[in-house]
Amino acid sequence: MKVRNWMTPDPITVTSDTLIIDAQKIMKDHRIRRLPVVDRGKLVGIVTYRTIIEASPSAATSLSIHELNYLLLKLKVKDVMQRKPITVSPDDSVIDVILLGANKGIGAFPVVENGKLVGIVTETEIVQSMLAIFGTRVDDEIITLDNVGPEEGIGVFRRIAEVLEDLKVPVLAIFAMPHRRTKANRIYVRVKTKKIKPIIEELTKAGYEITD
Repeated sequence: MKVRNWMTPDPITVTSDTLIIDAQKIMKDHRIRRLPVVDRGKLVGIVTYRTIIEASPSAATSLSIHELNYLLLKLKVKDVMQRKPITVSPDDSVIDVILLGANKGIGAFPVVENGKLVGIVTETEIVQSMLAIFGTRVDDEIITLDNVGPEEGIGVFRRIAEVLEDLKVPVLAIFAMPHRRTKANRIYVRVKTKKIKPIIEELTKAGYEITD
């Protein structure tokens, strides 16, 4: 699953000289919370609704309302933006972006290709991509194969798929994730059926451990 298939292409941008009040209005009008900052075709930063709120002068200060308004009118995106934001490529996998976001505590990434901003991927798109894999519908189920060790090697997905093919079960997705306590993996098989008992029986016969 590539980022290019889930990102928002050609995102709305601002320049570093855009006034904060204008950037705030753009976010409100378009119901977005982040704006890439582009100067002369080059990504130079990203500004978020949260950073704008945090940077805005507080009404609890000793400044008069006129002084507060003056400061707000003068404040520009370059005064509050995050410079040199971490970016991803449209060819990066969604899983890698999720891990990067978790490690860095970041909820959105500008997507850059050949030095040009081509999109933005946020928590919303990431959640949608995960639902496409994990999310089951009325007639779908996910079967979990536990402790699939590295000795399974190349072809484990094919072998699992062959078991399901013999049962004439439509496969929607097969993916692996590291086991939290061992060096093995858990493999998740999403199938388009609710009748999973025969599948579990055949996978068990094939030597796989099935877990809830």
